[in-house]
Amino acid sequence: MATQIENPMGQLGNMDQIRELMFGPQIRKFEEDLNKLQEKMNIATKELTQKIIVLEKKLTAENTSNTQLLEQKIKTVSNALQDESIELKEQLVRQERKANNALDDVQKVFESQIDAMKRENIQNKEELHNELEELEASIMKLLKQQVENLEGAKVSKDNLSSMLFDLAIKVKDTTIAENFDMMIEESAPKEEAKSK
Repeated sequence: MATQIENPMGQLGNMDQIRELMFGPQIRKFEEDLNKLQEKMNIATKELTQKIIVLEKKLTAENTSNTQLLEQKIKTVSNALQDESIELKEQLVRQERKANNALDDVQKVFESQIDAMKRENIQNKEELHNELEELEASIMKLLKQQVENLEGAKVSKDNLSSMLFDLAIKVKDTTIAENFDMMIEESAPKEEAKSK
C-alpha cells in the first residue's frame, strides 16, 4: 500500500515535468508576450495621459484666450454703447437748449411787440385825449360864440333844431375833427349874415 501511495506522488511530479515539457515554452512565451503587452499598454497609457494633459492645457489656453477675447469684445461694445448713450444725451441737451433759446427769443419778440403795442396804445390815448380836449375847447368856444350871437339876434326854434340836427348827422357820418371844421366853416357865414 505504501508503494501505491508513493506512486501517485511520483506521478504528480512526473506530471509537472510532462506539463513543463509539453506546455512550458508556450507558457513562457505567453507570459513574455503578456509582459510585453503590459509594457506597451503602460507606454500607451503614459502617452495618452501626456496627450490628454497637453490637450487639456491647449483647451484651457484656448478657453482662456476666447474668454479674454469675448470679455474684450463685451467691454468694447459696452464702451461703444456708453459713448453712444452719452452722445445721445448731449444731443438731447443741445436740442433742449436750442428749443429753450428759441422759446426765449419768441417770448422776447412777443414781449417787445406787446410793449410796443402798449406804448402805441398809450400814445394813441394821449393823442385822442389831447384831441378831445382841443375839440372840447373849440366846441365850447363855438358854443360861446353861438350863444353870444343868439343873445344879439333872435333865432327861431326851427332854425335851432335844424342846426342841431345837421350837427348830429355830420357827427355820425364824419370824424370829430372834420365835423368841427365843417361846423366852424358853416357858422362863419351865418354869423356874417346875421351881423348884416
